[in-house]
Amino acid sequence: MDPELSSGLRTPTSARVARPRAPVRAENPVKHARMAATPESVTTERPQADRIGGHLVAESLQALGAEAAFGVPGIHALAIWEGLRTGPLEVYGARTELCAGFAADGYARSSGRPAPLLLSTGPGALNSLTALMEAASSHVPVVAISSQIPSALVGRGRGYLHELSDQRASFAPVVKHAVRAQSVDSIPELLAQAWQIALTPPSGPVYLEIPVDLLKAPAGRPAPRSLHAHPIRAAPRAEQVSAAADRLRHARRPVIWAGGGVIRSGAQEQLRRLAELLDAPVATTYMGKGALADDHPLAAGCGCDEAALQELLTGADVLLCLGTELGAETTGQYGLRFEGELIQVDASPERIGATYAARPLIADVRLTLQALLDELGGHTPAAADASARVSALRARIHAGLEAQGRATEIGLLRTIERVLPDDAITAWDMTILAYWAAPHLPLKTGQQFHYPLGSGTLGYAWPAAIGASIANPDRPVLGVVGDGGLQYALAEVGAAAAHGVGAKLLVVDDGGYGILREYQRDEFGEESAVELGHIDIAAVARASGVPVVTATPDDLDRQLSWALAQRGPAVVVLRERIAAAAPTP
Repeated sequence: MDPELSSGLRTPTSARVARPRAPVRAENPVKHARMAATPESVTTERPQADRIGGHLVAESLQALGAEAAFGVPGIHALAIWEGLRTGPLEVYGARTELCAGFAADGYARSSGRPAPLLLSTGPGALNSLTALMEAASSHVPVVAISSQIPSALVGRGRGYLHELSDQRASFAPVVKHAVRAQSVDSIPELLAQAWQIALTPPSGPVYLEIPVDLLKAPAGRPAPRSLHAHPIRAAPRAEQVSAAADRLRHARRPVIWAGGGVIRSGAQEQLRRLAELLDAPVATTYMGKGALADDHPLAAGCGCDEAALQELLTGADVLLCLGTELGAETTGQYGLRFEGELIQVDASPERIGATYAARPLIADVRLTLQALLDELGGHTPAAADASARVSALRARIHAGLEAQGRATEIGLLRTIERVLPDDAITAWDMTILAYWAAPHLPLKTGQQFHYPLGSGTLGYAWPAAIGASIANPDRPVLGVVGDGGLQYALAEVGAAAAHGVGAKLLVVDDGGYGILREYQRDEFGEESAVELGHIDIAAVARASGVPVVTATPDDLDRQLSWALAQRGPAVVVLRERIAAAAPTP
């Protein structure tokens, strides 16, 4: 392949409210201003003589089906923003590249569609790397498009503004694919290739850099009408399917462990059918949360630190692992020891057997589950007690939580579960309430739960909620963050208002890095550098033109309901110090 030319839907998943919902999205004044311009300025058909490389970028994104883009303008990238200025794409101008990257992640993760991330040379590009690390770790199809210094100066070390010795090399270890454009006319094909690679399982971010001279150079080719970038999904080998089906057919205690790959491949229905056919309990990882609705009798949840779930997994005679890397946070820091045989399904061959010996099925999860269903046919399970085992497991975990005496924390989860509409999307930061929610907040079909466990970063939830709301403007979206994590993204409160984004924000304000307090006390007996003091978050929201209320655990139900009914963004500040849950025995 020419080096110059060298692609999972998240199906939503609890809440039980029967209250009317007001519109959740305010009109976007930025987009409105663009669309209210003169007809000549709105058209995407520019005279050939006036078109430059930046227009070709915008036209190519439109031809690929992009509907939104995220980024921060920079001097070398202004030609891209000029190309987008008169086009139909909704462009979210974030306050930092970090937040732009997290917003692109939220858009792509909640919709399954690639999200363009627009970057400028040098420091602007490097600011996005944390967000791209999270996208890579969680397999989110973000397409990063960065400017670069002039082609003739790349790698010359002559001190050009924003110059890096090798900008592309900074991204190559993080993304699936990194490439530099060598000509203006190559831009459409490079973007189509990036789109396809981002979507192809295992999906993930890609990086394309375009030197500023190419972005400003005349476009020598017409605007592309359509570009095709279909993901390549590998089907399983027949002999591997037959061998795996034979193991499952003879299993007496089969268990399915579903990771995020089930959701990305849209395999929830096949998962449910296979679990019912085998009468197999289904555990999920945190990234696979919601792959099987929590009210299903075979849903064992995702409390990977709970002894009851660990015993279910390690006691299986056949454990079918679907789209999970079996990472440290999932396996008790690799401490789980399995009695039975593991069958591991993953699109990435290097993942299989990396931690535990496993029978391989190297393929797309949905295609593999369908092949297993076809192979197993009218299978009758050896036992039919899985529902009773799952019920006992859930009761044991529930009793263990109640015994910890954490009425406030459990009450907060129950309030959120009760208030969220059935189609709600939530994005969570690495914060104590999320550590409760990830294993213990029930989800039903129709909701999504997004959590940056891939990288474990702070600052994710609020910009990710913004991106998810842009992708799903008619659905309620809530970001949940601690006051420490919010300070990575506090300026996006104003940006959300400026763009009329309908995402809502719940801030648990405990005056510091709450979970780090606990870790420090547990390990060293003292605290250091984790107290942040209480900034007036409500005042910041009001100054940004965003409606805000303060809440207590007792009235959170009412205040969250108020926020979800607002048009445009709204903030709820809960000033409360809570504690993390302990694993249940």
